[in-house]
Amino acid sequence: MLLVVGTLAPLVVFGALVAHQLSSSERAAAERRQIQSARDLAAAVDREMSSTIRTLSALAASERLERGDLEGFHAEASRAAKTQPSWMTVLLLSPAGRQLVNTMLPRGAPLPPTSEPASLRRTVETRRPTVGDLARGTGGYLAFPVRVPVLRNGELRYVLTAAITPQMLADVVDRQLSPTEEWTRTIVDRRGIVVARTRSPERFVGKPATPSFFRVVQESKDGLVPQTTLDGELVYTAYSRAPLSEWTAIIAVPREIVDGPALRVMLAVLGAGLAVLVVSGLGAFFLSRHVSRGIGSAASAAAVLAHGGRPQVNPSRVAEVALLGEALERSADLLSQRERERNEHLQQAEAARAEAESASRAKDEFLAMLGHELRNPLGPIRNGAHLLRQMLPKDQKVIRVLEIIDRQLGHIVRLVDDLLDASRIARGKAVLKRELLDLRALARDVHEDFKPELDRARIAFHLVLPKTEVRVDGDRTRIAQCLGNLLHNALKFTPAGGNVSLELTVEGGLASLSVRDDGLGINPAILPSLFEPFSQGPQPLDRSQGGLGLGLALVKGLTELHGGTVRAHSDGEGKGTLFTILLPVEPATAAAAVS
Repeated sequence: MLLVVGTLAPLVVFGALVAHQLSSSERAAAERRQIQSARDLAAAVDREMSSTIRTLSALAASERLERGDLEGFHAEASRAAKTQPSWMTVLLLSPAGRQLVNTMLPRGAPLPPTSEPASLRRTVETRRPTVGDLARGTGGYLAFPVRVPVLRNGELRYVLTAAITPQMLADVVDRQLSPTEEWTRTIVDRRGIVVARTRSPERFVGKPATPSFFRVVQESKDGLVPQTTLDGELVYTAYSRAPLSEWTAIIAVPREIVDGPALRVMLAVLGAGLAVLVVSGLGAFFLSRHVSRGIGSAASAAAVLAHGGRPQVNPSRVAEVALLGEALERSADLLSQRERERNEHLQQAEAARAEAESASRAKDEFLAMLGHELRNPLGPIRNGAHLLRQMLPKDQKVIRVLEIIDRQLGHIVRLVDDLLDASRIARGKAVLKRELLDLRALARDVHEDFKPELDRARIAFHLVLPKTEVRVDGDRTRIAQCLGNLLHNALKFTPAGGNVSLELTVEGGLASLSVRDDGLGINPAILPSLFEPFSQGPQPLDRSQGGLGLGLALVKGLTELHGGTVRAHSDGEGKGTLFTILLPVEPATAAAAVS
């Protein structure tokens, strides 16, 4: 069902977006039509005004005005007014605004003051025809003036005015109204007073438009805004200002007419989409039950396979499920075969491990026996060499031969001791005689023991110690043995004129005993196996000048018995070597190092 929803939902959304886009386009077209209708209505208003202005201009050319015959002009103007049903009266005014002729009154009757003087001032100032605003005259009638200047030889002599009833514009808006459109058409003057309206004109003509809408109209020449009409209806209002009269034509369309089709289309698309989703979801549900039974059978078979059983998959008409069942059966056969092979390999590995352990025990026992058997004759040999030194004459050749015997005998003793210690560590029989000792004193003792030998080899031996005690819990002899093995290696591989240093430092709760030389160095390739017994690297460190390759293995084993570690570093052949033994210090020493 999620697959169906994931597939169809984008299509429904796409359809909704397309419908929304089409509705938006249709709405934009409707708005454009509505604004164009407002422009057409404004143009129709100006046409009516232009017609009135042309009639007044023709009347303004009367010869009677040329001669100043106002009585004859009164009769002529009265005849012209009768031809224009929407004209209430024709007025002839002086530039100062005094009425000279009024066709509504008989000649010689008292004339009232001029209504709507603002348009009169504009006509006098611009000397151009002017359309005034709607006003209520002395007789209580609503009318608006259309004024034309009367010029003679470039001089403004009179202002000819036609007072026109709003009915003229009511006929205009009615003629523009399309019987198939539910529109309300309105004309407002420069002050925002309603001059004509298609709906309920008797209620709203002569009253001001809403202030908010009038502010919008004043800001731009035309446009469309959502508004609430004077009778409380929600509409979209298109407006356009007529250039001649500067009045505004307004066309209001109920929002339902504009928004309703788009909303109905959107609801239809969404409803159809939801219906498709529901129908497809139900179809997917019933189809998935058929598929899920096959998958459930395969899952049960897989669980049986996981517990080592033989899976049985029910036949399925779904091709993929059938392939899955076949694959599970093949997997069961393959796992059974692999299990048999694994059992055989395990048996072989167990036999090989037992054989290797037996060989290792035999090797350790042999090395232990060999060390003891080799050590037994060393005592008589050493005593015999001592007796020969006492018995033989003090001849230079004899002394040199005895020195060779002593030196080689010492070398054999050291090899035998290393062999015995390595055997004890391998068998777990090495015992430490622990005590709380100061590594500074131990380092000084080792320095004093080895300095004569290094001096004879013309190698500078440096000792660097901290100012405070460095106490550890360890075996003094074994730690000295580790340092002795490292210094012995440094002596063997550092040429005359070289340097060897022994440095003691404390950092992070660990004491660091470092032996550094600037001798032959170590190939980085053999560093990982350097501390293994009998290591056979490309250039075995302990074999190049004699030895069994056990010295560094002893250092590693004895250091680990103390709970420490040992590491080696070299930048390469010819660049010297650094060996570092790290041992845990007593808490008081660690605290002093931190402070």
